Amino acid sequence: MNFVSISALVLAMMISSFSLWSLRKSAFYKPSFLVNTINETSFDYIILGASTGLTTLNTKTIDSVLGTEGLNLSMDDTGLSSQYLMLQHFLNQGKTTKYCILAPSANAYDHSTNDVSDNDYRFLPFISETYVYDYYKAFSSKQSKVLKYSRWLPMLGVSYYNAELFYPSMITVIKNKKRNRFDDKGNYTYPNLKNSRVVINEPSNLNVSFKNKYVAKIKDLCASNNIELICYFSPVASKSISVNTSLYSIINHSDLIKDEQLFYDDIHVNSNGRQLCSLKFSEVFAKRINKIKNE
Repeated sequence: MNFVSISALVLAMMISSFSLWSLRKSAFYKPSFLVNTINETSFDYIILGASTGLTTLNTKTIDSVLGTEGLNLSMDDTGLSSQYLMLQHFLNQGKTTKYCILAPSANAYDHSTNDVSDNDYRFLPFISETYVYDYYKAFSSKQSKVLKYSRWLPMLGVSYYNAELFYPSMITVIKNKKRNRFDDKGNYTYPNLKNSRVVINEPSNLNVSFKNKYVAKIKDLCASNNIELICYFSPVASKSISVNTSLYSIINHSDLIKDEQLFYDDIHVNSNGRQLCSLKFSEVFAKRINKIKNE
């Protein structure tokens, strides 16, 4: 290997390492946001999920009704394996919560195979943490190998996820408090746009059996940290979710919304829909909290 090649390799290592360092010290993605901007250590509840969890439940509305302290750690385009990693990340910061509200897509509960999710690169700035490395190492896809080997060769991940890592890292150099489409409590909402594609018909039924092994892993991790797990099913247009299990605590709002104007698309509510869901969730959640207090 000649001098030019070695110099290029060293430069790539330096640039990619700086990119990951800059993201790690920022608030841009949820994992860094949790570490760098959330000073509270104790919460009444956290919300883990994909885009449904991110956009259906507004912690600010829930907290204003119940006087609680909540945090939304959901990330779009993620699966239950990612939510397990986020719970590990939360706990490894020395933070605690009484309840964990798990809110992925309904189908995710029964996925028989798991892999790194599309947005799991957001944990890459924390690749030096054993639990993050072990998570990437648990899978065998190309993406997981890129992420895993980035522990020693950071330019692999930064170059592979160039638009998602390198360019945001440049933004965070100037604005390290900038967040990627979520508010100071981790919430995001879709606008109240009229969507002619959403048509509510007679609902079909979807049975959920909790076959995904990561549901049990999340439950076990919650139990070992004295956290009560609640599985939340968000509204779905023209679909009703049936759950036949006594192993998990459930809040099922899959058929809560009958008005097409409250949906952004078939599986996401808009801002008005989020307000309704958050208020209805608050009613049910308050009963759960009071029941435990009275026991």
